Amino acid sequence: MKTRLDECRSAAVTLSDMEIFVFPELMYSLVLANILSPRIWAWREDPWFDGFASMRPYKRVQRLKQFIMDHYIFNLDLETWGLTRQERELDRFRAFLSPEEIARSNALFGYQGDSYYFDIGIRRHFGLDKYGPDVIPYWKTETVEAMDAFRHKKGFSTGAGECVSLAALYAAALFLVARFPLEDIFLMATPLHSQNFLLLDDGILTNNRRIVTKTMWFNGTQISAQARRALENENVTIVSHSTGWIHTLYRDATIDPSAYASFSGCLAAFLSEDPASAAAQGRAPDVTVPKLPDAAAKRFVPEGAPLGLTPEMNREELWARLLSLRSSNPTVDLAFYALRDLSRTEVAPFCKAAVERNPVCVAGADGMDTRQLLRTLAAWPNESIYDGPDRVAQPDEVWNFKRGDGLEKALTVASILLARTGGEATLQIADGIASLGQGGRTVCSFPSAKTPRDTVWPLHRAHE
Repeated sequence: MKTRLDECRSAAVTLSDMEIFVFPELMYSLVLANILSPRIWAWREDPWFDGFASMRPYKRVQRLKQFIMDHYIFNLDLETWGLTRQERELDRFRAFLSPEEIARSNALFGYQGDSYYFDIGIRRHFGLDKYGPDVIPYWKTETVEAMDAFRHKKGFSTGAGECVSLAALYAAALFLVARFPLEDIFLMATPLHSQNFLLLDDGILTNNRRIVTKTMWFNGTQISAQARRALENENVTIVSHSTGWIHTLYRDATIDPSAYASFSGCLAAFLSEDPASAAAQGRAPDVTVPKLPDAAAKRFVPEGAPLGLTPEMNREELWARLLSLRSSNPTVDLAFYALRDLSRTEVAPFCKAAVERNPVCVAGADGMDTRQLLRTLAAWPNESIYDGPDRVAQPDEVWNFKRGDGLEKALTVASILLARTGGEATLQIADGIASLGQGGRTVCSFPSAKTPRDTVWPLHRAHE
């Protein structure tokens, strides 16, 4: 029987926008996965951040913003992570949210928002009108490693990511590099956008790669208009925080109610123009009322043990703290799945994601026979986008960035072949070799430097 825990763990590997919408704990699991990764810790050694500790808080935010703008671009291409069908995904999520609830609140399943989005037509706005009405994109949220790997993809010279990826990246970097407490950082997801709110001075929004201050919110520039669009036109579906989350469709909320009240008040003040400033210009104040989840309608239930992370912790202390919380905090446990740490997580959720939700490699290999497929993969660099011997890429990451460890290449072969025929296969890792077997024969073998905890991976996909 499929349980919420099983589906959450598998979704933590895929990290698509639609999965985060259904399982709101995933948003912060990605933040924690980025905090655990060595990548953002390495930013501290970059000369760009020399003297960072002595800078004023707002100056630190500005410097961090420029670093992110120099190293990443926004990307929401429909084909990057492939396509799926509404009916398939609604059936998958039916046990957790009804199709009607999802359709009312999620842009991929029928949500229109208010007049702005209704007038432009969401499917046309995102280029979906060239496909059938049932087709939707995966829009997977990228880990920092996948964001960095875009530099290997044709047409990109830097890293890249979509809005949830950039929000999670900012949250982790504000904590690790700019040394702001996690308690001061709130992530907001609307049906069509994600951004953060930092409790600093009058408040600061992160909006994709940029930041928006209260003064900027009211200055009428194009950047401000883009930042305002989501909060003016959409309901905030999820607010995610170090203490938990609140979701507009779920009665239970795990976020600390006092933290949520503080955030709600500060955001409302940020979106309200000073009356004296407006009066000086002979007009009424500009006020946006954010459409946040209603705290009065929620039952606040603590998610688990508090994180207890501080900016003063070194990486070893932080790792030790999060490892100690896995059994008592579900979001922390999911963070290790989002991290792709196969020395500490069950392999079954990773395999399920690999064979069921990696359409890019399947489409890319269309028309190739097995020999052509193996030649193609063998020609790519034998290097993983994930650091270390225990962290493993998904097949679409291998295909998009045209590189992978031998284990990752063998798993990519399995994902493609099982998508074509359904059935079962077994991946084994022994003596530095990853071998894929099916029907009593060895399909392929590649040298591998990965050493996951489980060395035999059963793979299965029903024929569609």
